[in-house]
Amino acid sequence: MTQDSTSHHDIPLMAGNVRLTLYGIEGELADEIALAVRDEGERLQRIFNLYDPKSELSRLNRERTIRASPELLQVIRRALAYCALAEGRYDISLGRQFLQRKRGEPITPVHCSYKHIRIEGDHVELTHPDVTIDLGSIAKGFIADRMLEFAIDRGVESAFIDARGDMRITGPRMEVIDIQHPREENRTLRPFVLENMAVATSGDYKQYSGSFSTSHIMNSRDIASVTIVAPTTMEADAIATAVFVTGMEESRALLTSIPHAKALIIATDGKEITLNGFEDLELDAQMRTVKSTIAQHGETNAAIPAPPRRTHRNSDAKSTKRTIATLITDN
Repeated sequence: MTQDSTSHHDIPLMAGNVRLTLYGIEGELADEIALAVRDEGERLQRIFNLYDPKSELSRLNRERTIRASPELLQVIRRALAYCALAEGRYDISLGRQFLQRKRGEPITPVHCSYKHIRIEGDHVELTHPDVTIDLGSIAKGFIADRMLEFAIDRGVESAFIDARGDMRITGPRMEVIDIQHPREENRTLRPFVLENMAVATSGDYKQYSGSFSTSHIMNSRDIASVTIVAPTTMEADAIATAVFVTGMEESRALLTSIPHAKALIIATDGKEITLNGFEDLELDAQMRTVKSTIAQHGETNAAIPAPPRRTHRNSDAKSTKRTIATLITDN
């Protein structure tokens, strides 16, 4: 086994395909680890799947109060923190309206909020009859994190996961990420270096009808897409959603309170705004830093290897799920 060995594993999960890349390992050992990672992903999916009546989340929505698993408790607690941070513009209690929207049904008025979700010890209680919890904007990131960490715990030095657009890399490797333009499918922009971090995007990709300005998913919001780089995929996932549904003006204040989350916001008029140092991650800035370091050590003729390059694309299913809060709060 050489340090340059790399193995790629496609795992059917979360209504799509998760790509797991293991660096420095291949063959039967890599296959065994990938199989174990798949089993862990499937176990977690059985907790959070809103569409599976046997999932723990579905049982909570049905029974209204349960003793929750540590995983469900952790994700709900974290999601509620982001709901509060976004002052309710991001709200996980609107699962009923999301399902109505997805089925093409009339959307019922909203009379509940995330404040009607109560946690006491290891019990979760839904205190309003209209509450249906939807964790789609955060659970996928949590599952991706746990799958990656599962591989690392089994001796993998470095790994990369792409969970249908939510990406994270760990260990002594890096990737160059190209962001898909929210308006032009074959165009990418702002390549940046991902190293020991995660990235997620929320936006109106392919979710418009008629024109972009009349999109009923955007519902007059002024943000086309938000890309967040954060330490974990769960964080990046939730923060991207919260910023997107909050809107341009309020998002600046929101991101000020989360300085470790680096952001690229694409406005509906095409303007690109970077916050919290996102520009420092961009490929040109990173290459300038590398060249400066090499020059300081007198290695003026040293070759600078380019990291692998990937395109960060937002999936249709994820976009729909993430924009439901905008749809509901403006109706």
